[in-house]
Amino acid sequence: MIKGVRHLDAFRKKAEADNQPLQISISIGVDPAIEIASCFESPTTPLGYNELQIAGGLRDQAVELVKCKTVDEYCIANAEYVIEGELLPRLRVREDLNSNTGKAMPEFPGYTGPANPSLPIIKVKAITHRKNPIMQTVIGPSEEHVSLAGIPTEASILRMIEQAMPGKVLNVYCPSFGGGKFVAIIQFKKELPSDEGRQRQAALLAFSAFSELKHVYIVDEDVDIFDINDVMWAMTTRFQGDVDVITIPGVRTHPLDPSNDPDYSSSIYDHGIACKTIFDGTVPYHLKDCFKRADFMDVDLSKWQVEKY
Repeated sequence: MIKGVRHLDAFRKKAEADNQPLQISISIGVDPAIEIASCFESPTTPLGYNELQIAGGLRDQAVELVKCKTVDEYCIANAEYVIEGELLPRLRVREDLNSNTGKAMPEFPGYTGPANPSLPIIKVKAITHRKNPIMQTVIGPSEEHVSLAGIPTEASILRMIEQAMPGKVLNVYCPSFGGGKFVAIIQFKKELPSDEGRQRQAALLAFSAFSELKHVYIVDEDVDIFDINDVMWAMTTRFQGDVDVITIPGVRTHPLDPSNDPDYSSSIYDHGIACKTIFDGTVPYHLKDCFKRADFMDVDLSKWQVEKY
C-alpha cells in the first residue's frame, strides 16, 4: 500500500477516473540531490513540474533514467532498489492492517500519526537492485526527515516574498523544531523608515506561500537565523508580547498538529484549523541606533600561530 502524496495522487485519481491502473516505479537509495528535489511541492513546483530538473541543477548534471522491466515507466538509474508496479483503481486498504493499533508511523511533528482508513494498493510486478544493494530510509521525525521537509518550504517563502518586495528578505530558515513545515524564521532588512511594517507583510506572504505554516518569527539582518540561541536572544531583547504578537485565528493548517483541534480550544471549530501567529522580533526602524550589538575586534591569528619544527 502507498499513501497518496502530492502530484502522484493527482495522477492516480485521473487514472482511477478512467478505471485504469497507474503504472509507477519507486526508486530507493538515490543520491542527495534527488532526495532533496523529491521533497519539493507547490507552489514552487506546481502540478506537472518535473522535480528532476531541480536535482539536475543541484548536481550540475542531468539525472540519468532507465526503462523499467515490467511497466511502461522510467526509474532512477543509480538507485539501490527499484520497485515496479501499478496503483490499482477502486481498491483500498486501511493503513494499520498489520498492527491494528489505529496508528500509522512517526510523523514530522514528533507524534505517531493516525492510520488512514482507506489507502490505494500497489500491485508489485518486479523488484530490481544493484549488486550488494544498500537499503536507505528516512525515519520520522529525524533531523534528516524534517530538514528535507524544510528546504522546499524555505524556497516557496523566499520566492513569494522576493516577487512582492525584492531585496528585503535576506534569508529564510524552517528549523527542525517546527518539523520543516510549521515554523519559519525570516531575516528582514529595514533600510528606510517606510520599511517599518513591511516585515509583517513579509510574514503574511509567507503564510500565503505555504499554507501549512503556523508560526513566523521575524528578526533583523544582524541575527543569525540558523542559530536558535541567537534568534531567541532577539526574541528576548527586541520583543514585547503585547506589541509584537500578531494572531490570525481560524485558519486552515495541518491536521498532524494535535493542538489544532476543538478539544484543545473552543476557538477551534474543526480539526486542522489553527491560530497562525507572527512573532515580530525586529527593532523599530527609528530605534535601530539603540540596539547595536556589542562589537569585538577580530583576532589577529598571526600573533598566535605556532611554528612547526
